[in-house]
Amino acid sequence: MKKKLVLLICLTALLLCGCRQQPPAGLVAELPEEAQIIAAEPQEGSSLQFTGTLYFRYGDTPLLRQEEREIVMQPNETREKALVSALLEGSREAGSRPLFPEKTEVLSTQAQDGMIYITFNEALYGRYADESRAPGEASLRRELAMAALTAALTESGEYAAVQVLVRAEENVGRSMRLTQGFFGGDDDGIVPPFTRQQDALPTGSAYARELLEAWQARDWEALRPYLTARSASAQSGWEERLAALPVLIEAAVYEGTVSPDGGSAVVCADLLLRDSTGAERRLEAYPLRLVRENGAWKAELSQLTRMMGEENE
Repeated sequence: MKKKLVLLICLTALLLCGCRQQPPAGLVAELPEEAQIIAAEPQEGSSLQFTGTLYFRYGDTPLLRQEEREIVMQPNETREKALVSALLEGSREAGSRPLFPEKTEVLSTQAQDGMIYITFNEALYGRYADESRAPGEASLRRELAMAALTAALTESGEYAAVQVLVRAEENVGRSMRLTQGFFGGDDDGIVPPFTRQQDALPTGSAYARELLEAWQARDWEALRPYLTARSASAQSGWEERLAALPVLIEAAVYEGTVSPDGGSAVVCADLLLRDSTGAERRLEAYPLRLVRENGAWKAELSQLTRMMGEENE
């Protein structure tokens, strides 16, 4: 009797084990929808993805353009470090030159009292690969690098300023704070925390100001980046039409408004123009309409010719 009882217990145990190893078909598919969502949530140690707004130089201009990108945040990495790493990768726009010197890396980030501290490796003080070909550009590019860094990190409104630190490999006794030597020269003065640099940001007024300055200098190649692709490429004779523009004597630009969909903006400008006969015409609060193209603000050529009463194309 005891042997039969032991045998029965063993058989029962085997059956139970088999049930645990092979759940009935369709059980997983029949889980409640909520349970499946919970199971799909990233677990500790997995990567996350978020949408970030990055800033890069617009062509060879002194302005930045925006670029929205899906950014992957690796395990044990802060959102800010992932954002700066994406910035260091550079723009995905064809022909863009990097804002940061080669081999620059972000080592760490730390937030405190509305300030975000960003620590780079010493390559930040290095030279650009093409610096010898355009020495005058180096200082401007470094200024735009800091403007782009600050704009990206303060975009969320969580931080008001950015303090840049550099970890020295050799002279570990010196301050880690960025020095004026980064911008060129031998000045070792400490650079204070950066705040958003409005003059470099991709606002309609900043782009309109550069466009009008190029017009005032009658530098049509410098003006061309501020014309829409349709104006500067698809149309024939755009250079001749620009050359026929009146002389721009004075210009003052004011903040404008952006359309609800963000695709266009209207900037007001006070202008003093002189035509080929010498007659002058003053335009006050003239509405200059701009459209957004690849994160930059541009004007139609017809907007400029219309200022002297010419007909639209």
